[in-house]
Amino acid sequence: MDNEKDKKKVKKKNNSKELNVIPFKSKSLKDQKLETEQEIWNKIDCFSRELVSAFKDKTHKESIDHDHCWYIFYFRVMQQMMFQQSYPAFKYYTTSVSRQLLKHHKDFMNSFDEWTSNPEDEEDFFGRQSKIIKKDKTLH
Repeated sequence: MDNEKDKKKVKKKNNSKELNVIPFKSKSLKDQKLETEQEIWNKIDCFSRELVSAFKDKTHKESIDHDHCWYIFYFRVMQQMMFQQSYPAFKYYTTSVSRQLLKHHKDFMNSFDEWTSNPEDEEDFFGRQSKIIKKDKTLH
């Protein structure tokens, strides 16, 4: 009878799940894809775009003004950046983002013909009449 119990115990111990044995990986490193920094950057950028797009859709459904919704979102993002980063990194990223946004906005506005109108015209960049009186014109 003891022999039968010993045989059952031996059979149970041979099961790999009960032994907590980690199986050897058959895949080599060549088969596994290693992500580069650019691929990780693109993946995070794609995720952040989806997040902003989902928030944009959410702002259209809410009863408060869109500007207030974006203010709240911006405030929370900046607050978490401040908590999670060192001050020099936070300062560097916030100033560089502000510069990039202003540069891209300037390039975007300069793509319009109305924005880059000739200053010799009687209208300024916004289509208003210029207040500068030209001295070469006479009133008579």
